[in-house]
Amino acid sequence: MSFLKNVASSFVGASLAFLIAGSILIFVFIGALVGGVVSAAAGGDESEQEGNSKENTVLKIDFSQPIAERSANDANFDVTGFESKSTMGLRDFTSALESAAEDEDVEGVFLNFESVAAAPSTMADLRDALEGFKSSGKWVLGWAESMSMGAMYLASTADELYLHPSGGADFSGMRLQTTYYKGMLEKLGVGMTVLRGPDNEYKSAVEPFTRKSMSESNREQLTAMLEDIWSEVRGGIAEGRGISEEQLDEVAESLALRTAEDALEWEFFDGLLYEDEAKERIKELLGGEEPVYVGLGEYMNPDPMGGFVAEFDFTMFDSMNDKSYGESEEAEPLGGSLAVIYATGGIEMGDGDNQTIGSVTLAEAIRDARLAPDVEAVVLRVSSPGGSALASDIIWRETELLKEAGKTFVVSMGDYAASGGYYISAGAEKIFASPNTITGSIGVFGMLPYAQELLEDKMGLAYDDVRTHSHAGIGLEAELDAVQLEAINESITDIYEDFVTIVAEGRGMTYEEVDAIARGRVWTGQDALEVGLVDELGNLQDAMDAAAAMAGLDSLIEDDVVFLPEAKDPLQLFVEELVGAELLADALVQAGLSRHQLEQIVAVRRMLASDDRVQARLPYFIEIQ
Repeated sequence: MSFLKNVASSFVGASLAFLIAGSILIFVFIGALVGGVVSAAAGGDESEQEGNSKENTVLKIDFSQPIAERSANDANFDVTGFESKSTMGLRDFTSALESAAEDEDVEGVFLNFESVAAAPSTMADLRDALEGFKSSGKWVLGWAESMSMGAMYLASTADELYLHPSGGADFSGMRLQTTYYKGMLEKLGVGMTVLRGPDNEYKSAVEPFTRKSMSESNREQLTAMLEDIWSEVRGGIAEGRGISEEQLDEVAESLALRTAEDALEWEFFDGLLYEDEAKERIKELLGGEEPVYVGLGEYMNPDPMGGFVAEFDFTMFDSMNDKSYGESEEAEPLGGSLAVIYATGGIEMGDGDNQTIGSVTLAEAIRDARLAPDVEAVVLRVSSPGGSALASDIIWRETELLKEAGKTFVVSMGDYAASGGYYISAGAEKIFASPNTITGSIGVFGMLPYAQELLEDKMGLAYDDVRTHSHAGIGLEAELDAVQLEAINESITDIYEDFVTIVAEGRGMTYEEVDAIARGRVWTGQDALEVGLVDELGNLQDAMDAAAAMAGLDSLIEDDVVFLPEAKDPLQLFVEELVGAELLADALVQAGLSRHQLEQIVAVRRMLASDDRVQARLPYFIEIQ
């Protein structure tokens, strides 16, 4: 099946010069950048405030940077030099608001954003964090020039919510749309051989290539999922704004929010104010005192440069190419009794990074926690749509060894824990999920294109070959023969049966019970609780508290927690990105592609470049805009 890899081989020649030049430039940039960093840290800043806040501090939240599952390094390097362009992790966001709630200098929060692109589970956690801040007795005020429905879901937590007099609010309901390619492929002369596990009728990743509309099974699961998400969003806005859910449905159905005045009349907002008027209102809440606006990132880390230089590890070059996983079983303490291990992104063979789960990287993190004498419990934080079936099995095996070693093993599901993401979660002693977590999708699929009509009839190409055996090689020019199809189908079936067996053993269910709710079907967290795929609804902190209690640990404090895999040094990331795809990615973003679109393109390309053709993967991502 190596023909798929050959499609990408033409990129190698074009990239070679860039890679060579990048390798040479590394040494030029490192000297200049490190020198600049050290100089900046040593010089100091006379205007730097002491501590993280001062009197009359107002936290300003604008979501100008994405909220990731785990924070990225503060330092960012590119060919133009050094800048601090960190990504805040979800736990950092919630921790910052918890700290601010107890900080006597912080008076309130100013929400100032028009939209928030995040998955339903993350949105719910962000909203809970804002509600938690309000419960301390401090105020939250929101204002925007315009507001999307997702932003409304978060901003509805505000005690006072205002809109620009010429602004508007989008409240038209939710839609999930799928593009179908079968008609286009037929016109091109391309067919698609589809392989799915037995009765995997809900495994809809293959449908866009084989149908021109949704199957009834897919429509059933997507409708159930969308209704659950809408119920959560509608309920949150109804509670926050004191509007009945029936009225919200009426507004969405009739597109009633056509002007800013409409939004005010329906009580989505408390008033129409210009930005200076909104800030004047904040001044009134402070008794006439001038507010000191501080962003969440600055509040938690007022001196990122100093911290970067103090913690920088210049010996990291010695281990940048270390691939020694599995060669050592040395027990080393990790510095905490509870290990939180992040499993974020698509599941692949090999090393992972900030956007992907590598079988080597994650298995090594779990193994380190298993061997560490001070670690008593592990929480695996899974936010993954799945991926390589083989890589998922490698990671799952490490979780089994973890339990055999007597360590408590709990899973916390984030936005997604579907297909391979559920596979690596299945053996947990307890599974937590958000109500809107997308999970399940216990199934397997494979697709192989064939383009004989396109290549021969329309392009005039011809093929000839010699071979040692009649079924040797699978190419793009011909459909699978009966023997090849039978062999691959048998492999797919075997993987699916193993998947169901692993879930059955982990969940204490029979094979038949799991098969009835598997077959590739996706579930929201609240539905997964009902069918037995998860144990409790809760966030990461809930899972950590439960794991500590199950392990018999006393009251859990932050110093008891260690986070894995270990975050890479900023300079190491710079070196790796310089000779990788990050600079090209930045160029494509500047050309008009969003970072989210680019991540999905890269995920598909990585999947095609992989030797592992069998995938246990969710075919889509869901964001609330």
